[in-house]
Amino acid sequence: MNVLNWPKVFAFAAFLFIIYTIYDNVQEHQVFLEKAEQNQVEERVWRKFVVNDLLIGPRFSVQIGTLPESSIPTKHNDAMVIISQELFEKVDVGDTIPGYKVDGKFYTETLLKEEVKWFYILLTVFSLYPIGYMLYWLFKIKIIWNWFATISSRLCLDKIAGFVISFLIFGGLIGTLLFFLSTDTKSAIENVYEKYFGKNHAETTALIMEHGFDRRTSTYNRNDYYISMMYKPENQDSIFIVKGVTWHTYNKYKEKMPIVYNVNNPYQVYAKEMDIADYLDILMTETVFLTLLSIILIVLLSSIPFLLWKQRHRKSQKDHPF
Repeated sequence: MNVLNWPKVFAFAAFLFIIYTIYDNVQEHQVFLEKAEQNQVEERVWRKFVVNDLLIGPRFSVQIGTLPESSIPTKHNDAMVIISQELFEKVDVGDTIPGYKVDGKFYTETLLKEEVKWFYILLTVFSLYPIGYMLYWLFKIKIIWNWFATISSRLCLDKIAGFVISFLIFGGLIGTLLFFLSTDTKSAIENVYEKYFGKNHAETTALIMEHGFDRRTSTYNRNDYYISMMYKPENQDSIFIVKGVTWHTYNKYKEKMPIVYNVNNPYQVYAKEMDIADYLDILMTETVFLTLLSIILIVLLSSIPFLLWKQRHRKSQKDHPF
């Protein structure tokens, strides 16, 4: 009686599940793009806000809709729409901006392109396993394997196959992690550097308009806290800012808040006063946690090819001591 090879069963089940998921998402993405193309609209700008997250910023936003919702950028607040800085500086309150509406949500051209970009990035990542699985079984076919082995031998690829495979596998993983670090982490590092080492800063007091938070659903993720405020840079018009803050700062200020802003870029705003509780809250943020985890994984993945080479080298010395 043949015993089921459970690892192979699970591998095949995972292959089918991922293929179905990819197919379903591609179909859904096509429907999304068709709806967007068929629903080109214009929305009126009611307010302009610049969002500075706790570690990342600034992001340029406008509020749309006849009765604008809260200015706090939660995942349920569809009235807050991210736009480019160029468009933000051109458009005035009362103007209309072109875009697309899908299932009640408004997308600018920039947002739509961002959605498409991330769809193809995720599609590429999730396609790696099915492609690898199919290649594995293709090379089980003797004719294909012999053909590949002949070509490899003639091109001397068999001598560097181990290195190439290791480079593709671990290089791809490291590249993915570096891509993550080049987005949010890069922005966070630049923002923190400007806060502590920037030259042209000024201090003022902002008028608080609203408190709010974006509730996270998981146990680990803490809520994201925001304070909506208005302040007037020297010799400039008033600016509306939504500032991401720690839980400690969120509860500390009720009506006014002392801030520091970048004179060269008045949209870049920081809390003036911070104590140990604020720094502890920052260390517990998702951005810091994922950055540290990514750095650790990059170090480990970078060392694996060397360790594998070292292991093969030792084995070779044992097999051929002289």
